[in-house]
Amino acid sequence: MHELPLVFFTVLGQSAAGLYLLSYLSKKMGNIDDKQLCNANILAFIVVIIGLVIGGLHVGQPLRFFNMLLGVGRSPMSNEAFLSGVFVAFGVATLLFTLLVKNKLLRELSNLGAVIFGLAFTWSIPQVYNIPTVANWFTSFTTLQMWMTFLVGGGALAVFIGARQLGTLAFTVGALAIFVSRAGYQAFLGETGPLLSAEQSSFWGFQLVVLALALFAFAAMVFKERAPKATLATCAGAVLLAELAGRVAFYNLWQITM
Repeated sequence: MHELPLVFFTVLGQSAAGLYLLSYLSKKMGNIDDKQLCNANILAFIVVIIGLVIGGLHVGQPLRFFNMLLGVGRSPMSNEAFLSGVFVAFGVATLLFTLLVKNKLLRELSNLGAVIFGLAFTWSIPQVYNIPTVANWFTSFTTLQMWMTFLVGGGALAVFIGARQLGTLAFTVGALAIFVSRAGYQAFLGETGPLLSAEQSSFWGFQLVVLALALFAFAAMVFKERAPKATLATCAGAVLLAELAGRVAFYNLWQITM
């Protein structure tokens, strides 16, 4: 699949952005400590870098990334590339001022910048795909599913690093929104691309089953003081796989309107 690098780039990038926000808020609320916030920032940075590296395979030649920046302000794709770069830069700065050049003020500003530009980056992604010539993508459901990845992916990762309250809340809201909106999304696709939509049933089925299982798992963990790290990691990994499957289905819907 030619768009597979973009699947990883968008899902992992949005999930990392969600983790930055949820862990930052959890620290402000006193639900996690400095060490857990540091671990969250390290994990978020690793996740977004993996997504960026894999996404770079879609560009072909690394230098083409800089050509994409020429349309910043007028091209949604250029905006996405620019905001992803700024997002990663603040992630680097956060770790720099946390681990190497320890400076509390600069660490705080960098962390806040990672949160803000993570949100901006997540916002920029659906702008690339809401185009009239691809009827299956030209819908509010495109924007919805991108933001729900931010919540469920970021929420699952947040639970893993210890931000259980906000992580579980974000995951629950995102998962329920996906469940509730799926019937409407399918009805829309039944009008714009019924054959392509039918071919994605296995991907969407896998996504919904995994999210449902994770929803029950996270709900059960809320009532436990501690949960095995391996269990939390497995749940978070499964959620990311579910979102990757859902995103594969989304890209498979590409079809130029005649």
